[in-house]
Amino acid sequence: MAKGNNRSTSPRKRSTTGTLLAHRGLRLPRRAVPAAPPVPPVHPPTLDEQRQAEIEREMQLARDIQQGILLAAVPYLPGWEMSTVSVPARDLGGDLYDFLPLPDGRLGIMIGDVSGKGLPAALRMAVARTVFRHEARRGDSARCTLAAVNQIICSDIPHGMVTMIYMQLDPQQGTLQIANAGHTYPMLLTPATPSTPEQTDELEISGLPLGVDDESEYDERTVTLPPGASILLYTDGITEATNAEEEMLGENRLLELLRTHATLKPSAMQRMLLREVRAWHTAGAQDDDITMVLIRRRFATVREEFYSVVVDVLGGEAAATLWAAQAAQQPVLQEPHATLAAWADVPAALGSVARTSYGRGLARELQQQLRLAFEAYRESIHDRP
Repeated sequence: MAKGNNRSTSPRKRSTTGTLLAHRGLRLPRRAVPAAPPVPPVHPPTLDEQRQAEIEREMQLARDIQQGILLAAVPYLPGWEMSTVSVPARDLGGDLYDFLPLPDGRLGIMIGDVSGKGLPAALRMAVARTVFRHEARRGDSARCTLAAVNQIICSDIPHGMVTMIYMQLDPQQGTLQIANAGHTYPMLLTPATPSTPEQTDELEISGLPLGVDDESEYDERTVTLPPGASILLYTDGITEATNAEEEMLGENRLLELLRTHATLKPSAMQRMLLREVRAWHTAGAQDDDITMVLIRRRFATVREEFYSVVVDVLGGEAAATLWAAQAAQQPVLQEPHATLAAWADVPAALGSVARTSYGRGLARELQQQLRLAFEAYRESIHDRP
């Protein structure tokens, strides 16, 4: 009788805990598991940290309010271009500007610079602007308005010295009545005509700053801006910018910059000046507030205005080339007194030609600026009495 097989036929169970070396009695060393880093205790903010956070929130609110006051002030005036920029040296600035509608269609324009920097200057700036607005709304002359503002600042704002220019613009006549309380002189840019060269001049109008002498009186000067002319108001953060040799930019260099770039429109002119001032600041950061208000009277005819736009975007030589080349296809370019409707298709036509020679970017900018100029003339016609 054959002996039966005593081996179990059930499947052998495999170890689920062994390793490849376990059958030889060897074991791999256990890996050291790094201990979890201790969780730092969470401490509530200290009183100093809470106060610092509160101060930062208040400063941000003050910045928002100040910028809102300035940015909301720029008006639209048919027949005129206006551009403003204000760059504080710190979180809060002491420069100010304002526009205020006056009786019989005139416009009040002000720029000022409060002594000091930071929060104290910003607070005095807000008070000075409020006082100015209250007095300017009376509609008195520019010189009388500054005299009234000066008396209030002398009596109610301690250590509140303010330099200020106040102008009253008659948009129909193109005249400006200007009074100056110790501020930097305005710059007048007059375009060339067939009989006169281009001119850039300082308007020397003097007077004591506000807050120095409560009996101060102020002179007044009337200036007429011919079509195409501009006037620049600015604070001394531009002319007193210093380079690595502690040399100021100065009025003479500013005048030269304005002469060199006299064909630029207000916004482009201000961008150019900011670039130049920042380049001059090679030694470090901006150390004073910078504010500019630039006002330009549009040309009397659409042809002159359109040509000035082409010069602004492409430069003088390229503008002359483009204008002459397109005159055969667009006879209106040679007609100074053509109707406004005759110019409606010119922005697209010049933009199309410019795209081939100067690329899409400049062509798009040119067409956009020409359309804006066309709309401005159309609105000015509708607004005429």
